[in-house]
Amino acid sequence: MKIDMLLDALRKVRVTGSNEWVACCPAHDDRTPSLAIKDVGDGRILVHCYANCAVEDVLGSIGMTLSDLMPD
Repeated sequence: MKIDMLLDALRKVRVTGSNEWVACCPAHDDRTPSLAIKDVGDGRILVHCYANCAVEDVLGSIGMTLSDLMPD
């Protein structure tokens, strides 16, 4: 499952709601989780860094691309 691959690659992951998590952003020196992750349920995964890191930078830091967050 794509969400499992993403969450396994991140640090300090914790659940914040139904199909929602926060984690430390791998694109910057993040000590307090600032990366929001949401599994929309239709195959898409949304990622947002509150420190304004670009999604491409976040994913590139863990060896993923935008296509990894979208349905096949």
